[in-house]
Amino acid sequence: MEIIKDINNAIEYIEDNLGSNISIDEIAKVAFTSRYHFQRMFHALTGVTLTEYIRNRRLTLAGEELSSKDVKIIDVAAKYGYESPDAFTKAFQRLHGSTPSMIKKGNTRLKSFPKLSFQISIKGECEINYRIVKQDEFKFFGVDFLTTLIDNALYKEIPEFCDKIWEDGTHLKINEFLGYSKMNMLYGIHYDFKEDGSRKYMMGWKVPDKDIPNEYKMVNIPSCTWAVFDGRGDNLNTLAIADLWRLIYSEWFPSSGFEQIEGPCIEKYFWDDDQYINYSCELWIPVKRK
Repeated sequence: MEIIKDINNAIEYIEDNLGSNISIDEIAKVAFTSRYHFQRMFHALTGVTLTEYIRNRRLTLAGEELSSKDVKIIDVAAKYGYESPDAFTKAFQRLHGSTPSMIKKGNTRLKSFPKLSFQISIKGECEINYRIVKQDEFKFFGVDFLTTLIDNALYKEIPEFCDKIWEDGTHLKINEFLGYSKMNMLYGIHYDFKEDGSRKYMMGWKVPDKDIPNEYKMVNIPSCTWAVFDGRGDNLNTLAIADLWRLIYSEWFPSSGFEQIEGPCIEKYFWDDDQYINYSCELWIPVKRK
């Protein structure tokens, strides 16, 4: 598949430039996609952010050089983009569990973060139901927190956040303000994406035609085209939703004529029965045609 070839070309570009400044814009250009889309595709396919991958590859090569060559720590630090030996030492120790000076003394183990090579088969084992929707600008309000893709922390932290606002009464308070049943399921919104893998996650609702209390935050959702994916089934849960996100990036995007554009992503939840047991969801991702 052509997109896999393009991603592998981007990996080669990274590898050729680990000892110099690496432009994420240039990486994306090599992969014939946007910077924004490439970073999200990369994480979905690898489980690490693009900046994590570059950092870990540099520290892997730095460890190899320090253990096998007569080089100065300060020179290796500068070569791989660290402005000070202290910053280099901290990053190096986080990955390898040892300081650069310990490595130079010998008899210390190193960790290796190998170069990636993509060989992906689009199997189509799971049916992906989606529709394309155009929607005008609107605003969203609610409560949020900061989470991260690093170590896939968001898949643990988001359910914990949702449980917290249910237990402390925030979920009920928002529904009372809206005039909805206490069992109304609020929507989730991923926004303010950063290149270090961090993002904000908000639980809330579309802004109604009345003043919003100051205790809540508001996010503007621009007018755009959305790819809307159905997450339905008897066993739908937090893990299944996470799998659907991965499936979208590993199978739908590589085989579609769309790429993700900058902007919030929305998770909409719905009860499927009157017993409030089974629920379904929709994942809304802003897209454009390639």
